[in-house]
Amino acid sequence: MELLNFNGSKNNTVGVELEFQLIDPNSRELTSATSKILKELNGYPYVKHELFESVIEINSAPCVNTADLRNDLKKHVQVLYQAASKLGVKLGMAGTNPISNWTRQTISPLKRYQDIADKIQMPVKRMLIFGLHVHVGVQSGDEAIAVKSGLMDYLPHLLALSASSPFWVKRDSGMESYRVKILETLPTTGLPFKLNNWEEFSELVYVLKKAGTIESIREIWWDIRPHPDFGTVEIRICDAVPLLDDVISIAALIQSLVTFLAKKYRSGEETGHLPSFLIRENKWRAARYGVDGKLIINNLGDTVPIKQAVERLLAELTPTAKELKIESDLLNINKIFERGTSSKRQRKVYTETKGDWNLVVDSLINEFEESWNLKTLVAS
Repeated sequence: MELLNFNGSKNNTVGVELEFQLIDPNSRELTSATSKILKELNGYPYVKHELFESVIEINSAPCVNTADLRNDLKKHVQVLYQAASKLGVKLGMAGTNPISNWTRQTISPLKRYQDIADKIQMPVKRMLIFGLHVHVGVQSGDEAIAVKSGLMDYLPHLLALSASSPFWVKRDSGMESYRVKILETLPTTGLPFKLNNWEEFSELVYVLKKAGTIESIREIWWDIRPHPDFGTVEIRICDAVPLLDDVISIAALIQSLVTFLAKKYRSGEETGHLPSFLIRENKWRAARYGVDGKLIINNLGDTVPIKQAVERLLAELTPTAKELKIESDLLNINKIFERGTSSKRQRKVYTETKGDWNLVVDSLINEFEESWNLKTLVAS
């Protein structure tokens, strides 16, 4: 078995993948419009298919900092918005769509997605979920594994901050992020296995490919994974969030964390984590209670409120964020606590409108358009 090649990055660049809901403004249901939009875009390289025809994805370019990332994403979102508007389609972002049923969705025509749906069947056909994935560059495969290990403790923080999926097919799940529980029903998802080095990861991929479990690393859907082609660590635990400022502040937090942990690894410091069973419990608490939850912080079972845990983390990461020139975006994480996560805002709309599902969907569309400054755009 040969080691997988890792295309290391000298700088801790940051990139983002955004998954969008394609919404019919009349019914507020998801609409299968991806192929039509991509035809309208005529090969625009930053927008692509996802699993369903009612989901479309934007990939940013690798960016030095979050100021560059903001400008890059706004440009691609404007292009997508104008193309969708021509076809009478609205865009929204949240971990789930509050009303649409997975049984009425069309799988993407791409052979890869058709094959995955045929292989996994109903579990993958239920994957009507939307995520925010953040890539940060690292120098080597071994560094990626060390950073992955160090990041495990902080996955619940990231999930709580991004929680935006309380509703599922016109039902309140009782959770802040129901998306992650849907995702966990797939094989090769959830928290990653304990790995000590790049050789062990290469062996794992080799075995899974030889056994026919996966075709490529793209079928390892862990909450965090190394991506050897891009030379990054990819954090996949976050729900999609509608507000541009939240996308950027979460990206700043992740870029700072990866850079901080990579420096520790290079200086020979440990980047270990809590026992896996405590991380699993903390992930559940973040999914269930969001920013109102408490996290277990040691083997004695001591807990702290997530808000306090995040404040401690921000203080620890501020020097790194200053070096990256992203300090203000990092500290904007505090605004998520001030205005509430998307999950809380959706529930507030539902309560105030006495259960009007259409207005909940409208609130997602409006938040997205206002936050990304799209309402003044006129499709040409």
